[in-house]
Amino acid sequence: MNLQEIKNIATSEELIDRALRRASKVEEKVRNADYRARLTAVRKIHSVADNLANPMISYVKAFPSFDTIHPFDREIINLTVGVDMLKKSLGAVDWARKEVLMIATKYVPKARARKSAENTMKIMSEAYTKMTNVVRQISKNLDFLISARSIFRNLPNVDTESPIAVFAGAPNVGKSSLIGSVSTGRPEVKSYPFTTKAVSLGHIKKKYTVLQVMDTPGLLDRSDLERNDMEKQGIAAFDYLEPIIVFLTDLTGTSGYSVEMQTNLRDELKLRYPKCEWIDVFSKNDLEFEDSVVFDDAISVSAYKDEGIDNFKDKLLRLIL
Repeated sequence: MNLQEIKNIATSEELIDRALRRASKVEEKVRNADYRARLTAVRKIHSVADNLANPMISYVKAFPSFDTIHPFDREIINLTVGVDMLKKSLGAVDWARKEVLMIATKYVPKARARKSAENTMKIMSEAYTKMTNVVRQISKNLDFLISARSIFRNLPNVDTESPIAVFAGAPNVGKSSLIGSVSTGRPEVKSYPFTTKAVSLGHIKKKYTVLQVMDTPGLLDRSDLERNDMEKQGIAAFDYLEPIIVFLTDLTGTSGYSVEMQTNLRDELKLRYPKCEWIDVFSKNDLEFEDSVVFDDAISVSAYKDEGIDNFKDKLLRLIL
């Protein structure tokens, strides 16, 4: 599912202005003034209704069907904007679309039946008012969809059918730096915890082999009930993507989190996801280690000095070949 391809969404006032502007260009060239007014009013009412309803149905169809999307995508949507609120807003927009078309259906016969141009224009004006008032009722729902689209554009387009490695660990242990060294991903790197606010994606390519690599917000050693929505995005990747888990441990003390805390987190994840391939990485080996721990087949790397990077990439790719 590619959430990034959702087209622009207009505000209620933008929708109304566009519809009225297009309707203002509608004109019938008939000599009889009363007959001309009736024909023009009918066409203008149809024009306003169509130019309000057509964009609204396109907005509804642009968002995914929650009955068919991958569980990972659904969970990411829920954590970033809220599935229930998104459903509510889409439902409101679809309601408004139907109301606008119903108003047009009701007022077109009235416009045709009026004898004088003056009365016909009054009917047309009344139809305009009712249709635009309906659209204004969903202004907050449209604003929500605009905000959701903006958030979705910054989410990665994960291919849920292709191999993926998810980088995990406590905050500030070097996940983003390592991903920047081994892949096409360019996550933000700062020397303070919780720099990564959401999952992001890069790729490692070697000949015909492509591996997705996902950066995740730092995890703390606590229960899921205590974890924030940023942490839960990483948990969603583990739960639904069956990834290779790359767990980074910082032994230098610069992350701000003890080795004991990091080890407890590692042990919890390894016990929780026994079916996932697993790679342990000791990060920042260009700095002096303040503590020691032994993990089988762990790789020591330095993204800063580019040490151990090729060995790490080879080990990753061997798991999918």
